[in-house]
Amino acid sequence: MSREISIRDATSDDQNAITALHIHVSQQAYAGMLPETYLADILPDEKANLWHRRLSQGIDPARLCLTLAFSNDGLAGFSCFLLDEEKEFGTYLHNLYVNPAHRGKGVACSLLTASIGKFSLQRRIEPIHLLTLAANYPARHFYEKLNGHMIAEKRNVMARYPEVVYVRYQWPSAQKLEDVTRNMLDNC
Repeated sequence: MSREISIRDATSDDQNAITALHIHVSQQAYAGMLPETYLADILPDEKANLWHRRLSQGIDPARLCLTLAFSNDGLAGFSCFLLDEEKEFGTYLHNLYVNPAHRGKGVACSLLTASIGKFSLQRRIEPIHLLTLAANYPARHFYEKLNGHMIAEKRNVMARYPEVVYVRYQWPSAQKLEDVTRNMLDNC
């Protein structure tokens, strides 16, 4: 990983930076996969509301593990684990976003390693899972490179756009995912 990147836990003060990066990366990554009108007109408000709900009252560490990567020019990426949702599949990695200018530099692996490093011993032995758009081949390639296994396909996640298909990736344990990300960082 580039030495100019620093990793830290998020605070409520980071809400605007997280929202802006989430919108920016989503609009680029999902272009051609989701309707243009959704990306331009609806997504920004959805993400602003999401991060307001998550951060305006402070971060509850029993529900959320939110880790940030910063560079000299601002927020380079973030990961967000939801600790109390879809637990039947394990711990839910709801967000992993890296600014395109920082991709390929170990930012995503550093975020995952730092986040999982904060997990309790019990949570470390439980699976990790996430959903991504089936058409998001760059993300899918990355998750497969991290030894994630596609375990299911899911439709109708977005009520407005029922034709959107998601796939669920899972790792057998948080520890296994952390081992892979550490190994990748060691070989950067």
